[in-house]
This record gives sequence, C-alpha cells and structure tokens, in this order.
Amino acid sequence: MHAEPRSPAPLARHHQAGSLLAGRYRLVRELGSGQMARVFIATQQPMGRRVAVKILHDELRLDREAVGRFHQEVTAVARLRSPHTIQFHDAGESAGAQFIVMELLAGETLRQRLERDGAMPPAEVTAIAAQVAASLQEAHEAGILHRDLKPENVFLCAHPTPLRPFAKVLDFGLAKVLDGDDDPKLTGPRQVVGTPAYMSPERIVRGRAVDHRADVYALGVMCFEMLTGTLPYQESTPMKMALAHATQSIPRASGRRPSLSPAIDAVLRAVLAKNPADRPEDAVTFAAELAAACR
Repeated sequence: MHAEPRSPAPLARHHQAGSLLAGRYRLVRELGSGQMARVFIATQQPMGRRVAVKILHDELRLDREAVGRFHQEVTAVARLRSPHTIQFHDAGESAGAQFIVMELLAGETLRQRLERDGAMPPAEVTAIAAQVAASLQEAHEAGILHRDLKPENVFLCAHPTPLRPFAKVLDFGLAKVLDGDDDPKLTGPRQVVGTPAYMSPERIVRGRAVDHRADVYALGVMCFEMLTGTLPYQESTPMKMALAHATQSIPRASGRRPSLSPAIDAVLRAVLAKNPADRPEDAVTFAAELAAACR
C-alpha cells in the first residue's frame, strides 16, 4: 500500500522582504508578481550591490514544467551578452525556492509608456526597434527564439535624453533553444505558448515550421503599435486575436495615423506577412528598413 504524498510545507517565510536568500541576497521589497514568479529588489552581501531577484512561486516549485522553464530561461540568457538583453548574475535554489539574480533596472516597460502616451515619435520607435533587434539578432544567432516578445517584455531604461531610449529585452521564460538542449516536454505537440496579440501566423496554425522570423513578426507588431498607438488587429478574445493574425488582411498603419508615409506602410506590411518567407530576413534588416522609411 502506497501512502499519498504529503504537500510540501509552505516556503513563503523564506523569501519575504527582510529575509536573506541563499545566504547572500537580502530582500528589500517586492517589485511585482507574475504567473510564475515574484521579483524583489535585493542587496547582494557583502558587496552591497543592488540587484533584482526573481523567485519562482512556492506552489510551482514541484511543477516540473514550471521549474524546467525557469532553468531554460537561465540557460538561454546566460549565453547572451548584448547590452540590450537583461543580464543575469546568478541562479540557484535556496530552502527549496528557485531563484534568478538579474541586473536591477530603473525606468519603465514599453507597455507602461504606451499606456501613458499612446503613439510615439517615429525617431523614438526606430531607436527602440534597432535596440530590440540587436538583442534578438544575438539570440537568434545563438539558436534561441524568444517567443513572447511584447511591450511588457521590453524595458526602457531611464535616460537623460527622452528621444534616445535605452531598451532591454526581458523575460526569456518561454524561449526555445534550437540546439537540442531544451526539453521537448516543456512544449508539447498541441501546446502553443506566447501572447496572441503578438503571435505570428505560423505559430497559430498547427504543423507549420517556426523559426526566428516569428520573433521578427512580433517586433513588427510592436512597431505598428508604437507608431499608431493601436494593435494591427483589435479583437475581443485571445482566440479571435490569434485567428485575425492567421487570416485577416494586413492593415495600413497610415489608416490609423495619417501622418505616416506609404514607405512605412510598405515596411510594416512586409514584416507582418503571413508567409515567413515574405518577411525581412532578420530583425536587424527589418529595423534598418523601418528607420530608412521613417527618415
């Protein structure tokens, strides 16, 4: 006779503000919480360096998929050195809690900026696009797909010149590593991961091959949103949004913001093409084409 496994004791007391994580990170205060983890400001002992610490939720620590994605994010980002990609300093486990230590950023997310100000100046859009493209290019060359690029995952660091933002790509928790190191059980054959509003058609239609151009598509959606203040497709449910990306005709950005030129329309229509083969070959090429059109 087998006894039912007992639920593990809650670990929340080990990672609250004021507690010491792994013997060297003093948690100062919580910055925010998502579906998988909480993020704290912490002070690294004995250096006194301020860092951000991401801690997997207690209830997920025995969830193989959640822990696997947490580890996969570390594996992906540890390879990347672009100044436009969030940098990781450390990772491990303390009292059963999985954690990642990252650089602490000051500023706001692109989502916060869009919600406050709406459509952005083209010069600022092209600067952000070029910086995000630099992060993606390095990741793609390393065989890593982000798979959840969206304004919530782009951080605009505080900068003295508003039209010269310094962008960093965050949250590689849904990243796909294409060199065979990732666990296929983290993304089953029927599972689609990501955010429908930024998801490319080939990711929505089952059985279609997906490569780096899915991330380029997501960057194109973000640029459309930055330039117009609206998403290309405006649907009420995630399912309808996904179907719109797969089936609806590509809208003209100038239809939402008449001051935008036909050249900008053409670049955005290309990056949002249903067929990946019709899109720019990589993120840096798209960013350069958009910058030329905006000039």
